[in-house]
Amino acid sequence: MRNFIILIICGLVITSCSFFKGTGVDFEIKNNTNKTVGKVKIVTTDGSETSVFSKIKSGESESGFLNMDNDKNDGSYILEFERENEEPKIYMNGYFSNGAAMSHKIIFEIEADTVYFDTEHYY
Repeated sequence: MRNFIILIICGLVITSCSFFKGTGVDFEIKNNTNKTVGKVKIVTTDGSETSVFSKIKSGESESGFLNMDNDKNDGSYILEFERENEEPKIYMNGYFSNGAAMSHKIIFEIEADTVYFDTEHYY
């Protein structure tokens, strides 16, 4: 019985610490416009793995985990996307240091004429 309790505690610790995700940051991209945005890409200035969404419809959002295992320097987050019948847009915001995110979650909110950036901390 004692070993069973220790096994349960170890399992909870491993899963609650995002043990298998690696170094990085959770992200959410919200489309608050009345148009679909396409070719949505989030990356870091240090060349992290890229998360790509073919499109995000009006009023919807996408989320995921931006893996930053290969980021070793200071940098920012870059959001790239295309609005219907417009040139690609690039927005850079946020900050990470030595490849480590300064927050637990980054949020990009795409509006008709701008993009808002916010962060969340899980503590």
